[in-house]
Amino acid sequence: KELHGRHHHDLNQNYVDKEASNKWLQSGEIYAETEGFMLAIQDQVISTRNYLKFIIKDPTVTNDKCRKCHMSSETIQHIISGCKLLANSDYLNRHNKLANIIHSKLATKYQLLTSTEPYYKYTAEPVLENSQVKIYYDRTILTDKHIPNNRPDITFVDKTKRITYLIDISVPLSDNIQKVISEKLSKYSDLSIEINRLWKMEKTVVVPIVLSSTGVIPKQLHQALKVIELPSHLFITLQKAVILDTCHIVRR
Repeated sequence: KELHGRHHHDLNQNYVDKEASNKWLQSGEIYAETEGFMLAIQDQVISTRNYLKFIIKDPTVTNDKCRKCHMSSETIQHIISGCKLLANSDYLNRHNKLANIIHSKLATKYQLLTSTEPYYKYTAEPVLENSQVKIYYDRTILTDKHIPNNRPDITFVDKTKRITYLIDISVPLSDNIQKVISEKLSKYSDLSIEINRLWKMEKTVVVPIVLSSTGVIPKQLHQALKVIELPSHLFITLQKAVILDTCHIVRR
């Protein structure tokens, strides 16, 4: 069916790292049942109301609206990244787990923490600081001029190099990856200018951490991890966290 080719099409886009996107299937860290469930999500063969009504053509299904929000058609894309009722709960929880992974790795690297819990138990401190760096977690950046987008997920200040990194995280649908990355870069341009001026920085860099809700890894993610000098293999942990949470959301 046409549905079965969509994920394959996503993987073959120029901006996608195909090998990294399939890494979760090779690592052996995910139970076989969960692997199979995620493959069904990627192929869009989950029995959503839309699938039952229009693909299977089940005569008993007359309503294809989402059973949560009752507004949009209940497709697999809507469930994993588009339902408004899940935005401030399930999607936010998935997003925060990725933020915890990045925050804990930065804090450990610069010896702000001696040991960390697993990312799903980790609680990030609002402010961590030593003589080298300062890390804000989900803090509003106060400026003279009013700037609407002034709360990145993580603000990482390298005092030695006088560089500020505005790290913002997103888990969109696979076909929205490029759009979201561009939006993140433009979203914080005004804040970057103000931080440079007020904090007397050499430069401020916006770092979008973006991977899709089905675990598709854009090439840009490798560049983002390189910019903040985190291990290149960290994408595997990020990918696993997203896949486990996406499966959990669909099961519920």
